[in-house]
Amino acid sequence: MSKILKIADVRHWVAGHWLLVSVVTEDGTVGVGEATYFPHPRAVGAVLDDLKPMYLGADPFRPEWLFQHAIKPNCIRDAVQIAAISALDQALWDIKGRALDVPVHTLLGGRVRDRVRAILLVEAPTSPELIASAVAARDEGFTAIKLKPFVSDWAGQATGKMMRTVIETVRAVRDAVGWEVDIAVEMHRNLPPDLARDFAEGVRPIRPYFLEDPVMPFSMAVNLHAARTMGGTVALAERATNIWEFRDYSDCAEVSILRPDIGLAGGFTQLRKIAAIAESRNQRIVPHNFTSPVATAAHIQMAAATVNWDVQGYVREDRDPWRQVVKRVNRIENGFLHIPDEPGLGIELDTDYLDRATYEPFGNRPSCRLAVAMDGGPRQQ
Repeated sequence: MSKILKIADVRHWVAGHWLLVSVVTEDGTVGVGEATYFPHPRAVGAVLDDLKPMYLGADPFRPEWLFQHAIKPNCIRDAVQIAAISALDQALWDIKGRALDVPVHTLLGGRVRDRVRAILLVEAPTSPELIASAVAARDEGFTAIKLKPFVSDWAGQATGKMMRTVIETVRAVRDAVGWEVDIAVEMHRNLPPDLARDFAEGVRPIRPYFLEDPVMPFSMAVNLHAARTMGGTVALAERATNIWEFRDYSDCAEVSILRPDIGLAGGFTQLRKIAAIAESRNQRIVPHNFTSPVATAAHIQMAAATVNWDVQGYVREDRDPWRQVVKRVNRIENGFLHIPDEPGLGIELDTDYLDRATYEPFGNRPSCRLAVAMDGGPRQQ
């Protein structure tokens, strides 16, 4: 570059429960990113409006400097704020890649793998449908799947019946797909620590690839206690938002996998540090990822250049609205995601669609409502 170009504009859109960002430089170079604070994306938009004056006129090649100036003055542990900064950070790295005509993974040190192994989220309203979906995923070429086996009216059942039914469902999936597919279990914060321990024991014969988020995320101490008592491969921390929280999770040897989200934990600038923390303790990274193709594209760039990156969380993108918000979704073949060689993130927003898109609360979905027990109280403790 002959001269340092400055940031000329910052825009954002809310499409459904996704918040997408573009940062534009003086010469028209556009970088994109996603904030994955999905419960209240409009709140993230308000933070972006507040941050915009600080970013306008700034050097887009200084993402670390901008991150520090955005996050530290107020010293508030705020998921909304960090989500906004995370989206901007992705866009800055995208700009740098485009300006230098290299993919982001080159800026991060270069490829350490040729493709990214996807782990498909498999969910269904009933156990038979879940089993059928798992078999279909195997037949499609996926070598790793993640189950959500708490189906039907699980929350309203007696504890013994619920535990037996969920464990039997997981075992039935193993019987159906065989041993050529790795099976992770999304426990979805549905159990207290004692039942999480019993659940882990019950599914141990199917050799879960990992057990994810057994208990509610609010207490780190309780999460680490659950990891210590469950045994096996436990994955935690998808709601953590900074390197200090991830460092504390990583201090626990019974935590095998950390689950940062590039749209909630600081973008590329912070995820590369989180990955290094985990690598120093022989822990793996399996990112939290279930929103738009933009976050997936950013994660793919990290996966390409990160030694301890394991499987990449994946939801199908060949459907609306995934294929509406971008001009081309991420390419997948036989369960592996393609690592693009295009400059930057290798993905483009469809701003014509985004200009027409509207907000739809994530809370409108039955899957995100509180699980209610037979007495009418909350089942999740």
